[in-house]
Amino acid sequence: MTFPLPVPAELRRALLPGTEVLLGISGGVDSAVSLALLVELGCRVQCVTFKNFCYGDPEIELTEKSCCSLEAIEDARALAGRFGAQHWVHDLAEPFGRRVMEPFVAEYQVGRTPNPCLACNGDVRFPELVRLADRQGCSFAATGHYARIERRGEYARLLRGLDREKDQSYFLSRIEPVLLDRFVFPLGWWTKEETRRAAAELGLSVAGKRDSQEICFVPDGDRSFLFPEGPSTVPGDIVNRGGRILGRHRGLVHYTVGQRRGMGVAAERPLYVLELDLEKRRLVVGFEEELKVDFLTADRFLAQVPDFPDSGTLDDGVRARIRHRHRGVPVKNWRLSGEGLTVELEDAVLGAAPGQGLVLYDGDLVLGGGRILTAGIGPE
Repeated sequence: MTFPLPVPAELRRALLPGTEVLLGISGGVDSAVSLALLVELGCRVQCVTFKNFCYGDPEIELTEKSCCSLEAIEDARALAGRFGAQHWVHDLAEPFGRRVMEPFVAEYQVGRTPNPCLACNGDVRFPELVRLADRQGCSFAATGHYARIERRGEYARLLRGLDREKDQSYFLSRIEPVLLDRFVFPLGWWTKEETRRAAAELGLSVAGKRDSQEICFVPDGDRSFLFPEGPSTVPGDIVNRGGRILGRHRGLVHYTVGQRRGMGVAAERPLYVLELDLEKRRLVVGFEEELKVDFLTADRFLAQVPDFPDSGTLDDGVRARIRHRHRGVPVKNWRLSGEGLTVELEDAVLGAAPGQGLVLYDGDLVLGGGRILTAGIGPE
């Protein structure tokens, strides 16, 4: 069957017939349609599914919705077989545990809310895909992410996907720029709805499969099993900014800045988590307007473009995103010192959580990203 969506010229130029491509396949609809497109272009595709856990570990209870469950691996194997592609499972349990899960726990223990997808993509998944592509003699590696790679001149650049609701470039901002030229993201030019329609027209069994919306190693949303007993797991007081006790929390690991539900405190207006006070084991809450911040500091900044300037102003047209699905706000000014970044925003944002990613954009172009350390109100 002919592929049911128009194929962008950029992909045709990069992926000539016979090009060897290693596809990271999860068993979901996105990687399935990516596989179908690569085959349509005449690529010689190999497929790999990463195994991030020991499935015999009783403390990690995966469900069929998890992106790396045994069911997902079987779906991936069946899809590869349908298109005549070699498939294997690659064990990443040790580096995933060391570089993703252990830092995840460490961040919560100091009162930050980490984003494990940023760590996984930057430190584990994408470097390993390139390593395996080299081993297998593949020119490119591919995934089903909604983002784009632009190849102009000497450098490859990371761009947002055209589907603004599904765009995943935020999660890819920690990939070392030197690796970008080795990747293709076949779905970056389409919407999620178009991808699902294509899967249905191709008769793929996963066309209606639900997306994974959870942290892959916390499928039920309860993180507490990961943590040894300590300050972040011990119950304490829920207080407002003035220190007035409003109730009791069940351990700070269960909360994040900007969270609205699950506190069990009644008030005349909705309450939100403002701060995790680890020293006093207090959960600080307040009203929505108290979440507003316009001054951020970040560390571990990784520039995605060469010669990223050390400072800039509103005239440069840079926008900042503080989480996935955040549309971004103009940056009034910024200053970069080594891997440390200070950003003042033109407009206040709600719920900037320390530990999450701060990613800068120039239009669709990803300029770079770091980890939020502090969020507050800047000087007038």
